[in-house]
Amino acid sequence: MTIKTILVPLRGAAEDRAALNAAFSVARAFEAHVEALFVTVDPRDTVPLLGEGMSGAMVDEIMRAAEDDSHTHLARAHRMFEEAVRDASIPFQAMPPGREGPSARFRETAGRMEEVVPAEARYFDLMLFVHCPVAENPQGFTVMESALLSAGRPLLLVPKSPPETIGRTVAVAWNGNRESARVACAAMPFLRDAETVHVLTAETSATRAAAGARFSEHLAWHGIQAPLTVVAPNGGSVGRALVDRAAALGADLLVMGGYGHGRMREMILGGVTRDVLGHGGLPVLLAH
Repeated sequence: MTIKTILVPLRGAAEDRAALNAAFSVARAFEAHVEALFVTVDPRDTVPLLGEGMSGAMVDEIMRAAEDDSHTHLARAHRMFEEAVRDASIPFQAMPPGREGPSARFRETAGRMEEVVPAEARYFDLMLFVHCPVAENPQGFTVMESALLSAGRPLLLVPKSPPETIGRTVAVAWNGNRESARVACAAMPFLRDAETVHVLTAETSATRAAAGARFSEHLAWHGIQAPLTVVAPNGGSVGRALVDRAAALGADLLVMGGYGHGRMREMILGGVTRDVLGHGGLPVLLAH
């Protein structure tokens, strides 16, 4: 398995440039194609959000304003894409087969972003988002969460100021569950290319260090030497302890499962995942 296609949803916001720069960095490493996707708003989707008792003229005006706002953000996203492509010297490519080296294209479609992005991501090897705390950008967080939970593809989450290289030193958070196994498989292209790999296991009542030791042995069969580091949360946040230890080891990528539990939408992400998503200081590769 390798990474040949990367999906980058754009919103016409300042963070788009960071997302594109990070995507191009990964694309260079794997000679991959980057597709920047902007989802324009269907004005009709704004109607259910309107209050009752509004006149037809008011509804038309609000729909027109929503359409104008979407087109403004589309133009901004396209401009940032062209600037990023030019600065990175990435060639445009609309259709396969791919050439040697990275390539990119911009595409727009209409719909609800939280529905379109997960569906589109299933045609790509990797999707990339910039970290967006839910308090700062509720819609962006909802789209990212929907993509993580339903796209069936790994998600690379990068900080607003991503490092120049991603994946040179990789830390893999391992607790032996299904999500860990799934993301470890998705991370293999990064693990094979990394200069240094570490396995992190947070020893808790649910996880023992032996699980991490067995995973280090598994990686050794793939020719990847990955020493085990046992993390002791000491009653604090497991997610924060994993991020802090990964950073202390010099990692520029943390690999971990997007753990899920609970039946309600707001409860579906586990506490460790929520802690890591809320931190935003280190690129994180997630899979659910």
